[in-house]
Amino acid sequence: MEVIRQFYEDAPISIAVPESLRHKRLEVILLLQDPPESEATGDLKCLLAAMPNVGEDADFARQPDYGRGDMAWDS
Repeated sequence: MEVIRQFYEDAPISIAVPESLRHKRLEVILLLQDPPESEATGDLKCLLAAMPNVGEDADFARQPDYGRGDMAWDS
């Protein structure tokens, strides 16, 4: 297996395939090394902070479970 690893500081529009690898079965993996600082990191805290504030807390409160009350057997 031949491996070629190439780093780009500014990714081009297209990437040339070497002549020795043309017309062969290839696997291409694009891996972003450092995410841009302007984008959110995507962790849970950031996602929760970005959620809109809708409804009241009472809307999401769990109602008490009273069950079916006392069970009575038919005699």
